[in-house]
Amino acid sequence: MTRLAWWMRIVGVFYLLQFVMNAFVRAPIRVMVSTDVLARASAGDATARFLVDTWVTFGLEVGVIGAALLIASRMPERARALVWTVIGIDLVRGIVADIYMILRGQHLAPLLIWIGVHSVIIVSGVFCVRTARSVESATATH
Repeated sequence: MTRLAWWMRIVGVFYLLQFVMNAFVRAPIRVMVSTDVLARASAGDATARFLVDTWVTFGLEVGVIGAALLIASRMPERARALVWTVIGIDLVRGIVADIYMILRGQHLAPLLIWIGVHSVIIVSGVFCVRTARSVESATATH
């Protein structure tokens, strides 16, 4: 169960870092759009404010998931549903959303990097859950 706990801690910290980058630094807007949007939002442009508010809201969501992973990492054997949920989030809100944005003409390089990050989280998460399950099965039979 140690691998699963460490996976939850690492991914949890990573999600909390994303929270800071989305909600406070506003890095996705700076990289994917422009700082002009931030200036327009400050000036009261409704569309620009909506974009900023959406990224802050997304940051809050990611922050809650990260905190949940860190808290649940103390009892990883009881948190498999959370791990599978995070894997699903990284698949759908991660890879599928990134592919959608690529098809819509967004900047390719950052999205390909994110697809790689999501893939690492998914593959390592599945490995850790399955390893934990097989260790428990082996322990239960002895």
